[in-house]
Amino acid sequence: MLDSHTHLNSWALFQDWEKYISDFEKAGWNRLVNSWSDLEYNKNWITICTKYRWKSYIKCTVGLHPLEVVEWKITQDNIDEELIRLENMYIENKGHVVAIWEIWIDVHYDLKPNLELQKELFDRQMKLARKYGLPVVIHSRDDFKSTYEILENYKDLKIYIHCRWYWPQEIAKMQNNIPNLWIGFCGNTTYPSAQNLRESLKMIDLDKLLIETDAPYLPVKQFRGHTNTPAMITHLYDFISDFLWIERIELEKKVEENFDRLYIN
Repeated sequence: MLDSHTHLNSWALFQDWEKYISDFEKAGWNRLVNSWSDLEYNKNWITICTKYRWKSYIKCTVGLHPLEVVEWKITQDNIDEELIRLENMYIENKGHVVAIWEIWIDVHYDLKPNLELQKELFDRQMKLARKYGLPVVIHSRDDFKSTYEILENYKDLKIYIHCRWYWPQEIAKMQNNIPNLWIGFCGNTTYPSAQNLRESLKMIDLDKLLIETDAPYLPVKQFRGHTNTPAMITHLYDFISDFLWIERIELEKKVEENFDRLYIN
């Protein structure tokens, strides 16, 4: 049982990360992939992975988030240096790293002036994933066209669309044209206004489904206003099991198989 995308290295969770993993295990869970995409958060996941000594499968990702461009932490002047630093971080910690994450394009806040540099950063991280045979985990909002145009050049890679942002017809296009595709759903799937997410969930090929908390963000609706944690994924599995009319144990088995095909096999 697992959480395929969480952020124990975030400011909200990192100081008590051992407690949150313990809570996760006590709730019956045993697989977790921890992610973030700037230098400080990447350092935090290194701390977690090197100190963790319990029974569960706890792995991490490395990557440079599109907001690093938006906030001018990555510019045309330093992009080469930042990508070299990212590659070295992977090489030095590759026993813990299972993917390049979170990459892609984000123009949610009308930040299109940065779009060309976002595209370059995205494309070069895809090349890095190809070089090392790693899956990629995608963060993308409000620019399906740019994102899809880049993805079409990397159909040989394993691609995980985290926290599904796009409309059902766009999800259908990706399912039909990208062979090694996984799609993750978070607690926002339970929100009253998220009918499009539920429509997407209904049409997902179960072999492509992953379930994630994206903690500390996006708790399920009964806990909105609270900090999300990996252990709270139990409520999301309950919701998806009921919504899809799938036995809970069957859902857990299918998601675990999908997780293994993405990260392990």
